[in-house]
Amino acid sequence: MRTNEEAGEAGLLLEFLIFAVSLVALYYGAKSITDSAVHFAKVLGVSEFVIGATVVAFGTALPEFSTSLVAMLVDGGRPEIAAGNVLGSILANTGLALGGAAIFYGIYIDRKILETDLSFLLASMLAVFVVFLDFRITWIEGIFLIAIYLSFIRHEISEHRKSESKGSEKLRPRYLGLFLAGMAMLAIGANYMIEAIRTISATLGLSEAVVAVILLAVGTSLPEISTAIVAAKNGRGDIAMGDVLGANTFNALIILGSISLVQDVAVNEAFISATLPVVVLISLLLGFMVLGNKITRFEGSMLVAIYFLEVITILTIL
Repeated sequence: MRTNEEAGEAGLLLEFLIFAVSLVALYYGAKSITDSAVHFAKVLGVSEFVIGATVVAFGTALPEFSTSLVAMLVDGGRPEIAAGNVLGSILANTGLALGGAAIFYGIYIDRKILETDLSFLLASMLAVFVVFLDFRITWIEGIFLIAIYLSFIRHEISEHRKSESKGSEKLRPRYLGLFLAGMAMLAIGANYMIEAIRTISATLGLSEAVVAVILLAVGTSLPEISTAIVAAKNGRGDIAMGDVLGANTFNALIILGSISLVQDVAVNEAFISATLPVVVLISLLLGFMVLGNKITRFEGSMLVAIYFLEVITILTIL
């Protein structure tokens, strides 16, 4: 007969398997929705910049968005999972994605990114820091965060507006099916993901926020990590930087803002005190690093080191 310890280990392995399968469902669900949305945008004659700034940015953040939203809807809300996912994703995107890409290949950046996307990232991190001063985001503060993001997108679209409005493609019905299938995969994957997180945290004796920051956030950030490394390898540092900056601002403003409309995002004081200052610090450090239009391998190693030091700190304190 199996002992209780063996049964517990088998159960934990099963939960990790469910987590992995859910992550795959989230990835392919997001990819299906993004591909179909890009097609719809081209049918409507939307410019490539607008597609990138809205559809693609939203698509890469869909795993974080869906899991955070579901976390706020189950069992009266699990705000620590939602907040841990968002803040952990920002850390992973900056520390692992950009830092890892810079260590391998170095990242060279266009000056225009410094003038627009980077300044917006720093402003969004400051806004999140301010609304979390009382360790809670209310629906009013959530609307404030969403309004900041929408005003930036409106400005960027007006700067890149095209006179041409005719669609470049004809509507293909299969993309409607692709879109619906993607929505289904996101919903199912997010539900099973949250259940796995709750079971894993209880089994390991860790808080849900800790598991969300370390496990869930890295999992949902895999698209940004892979994109940044491939882009840097091909000498397209602008794509790597643009993808991460876009995802981070979307996470900070749209996801945190949206989930606060479900209910207040009230998070443990110790967790916010240990995590949020490092999120702001690594974003500011990134700003200083790219003043010379590049992130060197040494600077990339610093970003990676900060990420792992934060993980160790969270595990020690929480």
